[in-house]
Amino acid sequence: MQKTITFLILFFFNFGFCQTEKEIKNTLEKLSKEYLTEMYMNRKYEKGSDMWDNTMLIEIQSFYNKTGQGNLSGSVLIDKIKVDVNKYFNQLTSFKVDKILSSEIEYWDEKTICHVFIQYSESLKHKSETIKTMLTFIPSKDKKTWTIQDWKIKDILDKVNRNLY
Repeated sequence: MQKTITFLILFFFNFGFCQTEKEIKNTLEKLSKEYLTEMYMNRKYEKGSDMWDNTMLIEIQSFYNKTGQGNLSGSVLIDKIKVDVNKYFNQLTSFKVDKILSSEIEYWDEKTICHVFIQYSESLKHKSETIKTMLTFIPSKDKKTWTIQDWKIKDILDKVNRNLY
């Protein structure tokens, strides 16, 4: 009898955990589409950048410093990113999220981190391509909202630096 009760408790615990994990994935997949739509399709930089994780800004600051563009910080850094992203937006003629490929949850340092793998189509004035990438979601300190690491931004900044946009 005790084995049966233990089994049932473990079964329900695991089932509940899977539901929670599935709900997290579904929520973040939906948030991915919303973010990509606002950031790239609607070109609302402010709305998209408000969702970024601070780790991205540290990496971008390092990138600008390493490429000789200055050791930027604060509002100067944010303004520089915006100018560079707008150069990309000026070349962008269409952006479409084709599909969510998968998502996975990682538990690291007492945090739940989720990676959402995406395929999108992008058309620039002189080139079109289908790209696979990922967005990484980090929970906020209060664990009520998520911040995003969108490394496409660093790719955009690199291409602007190399005068490709």
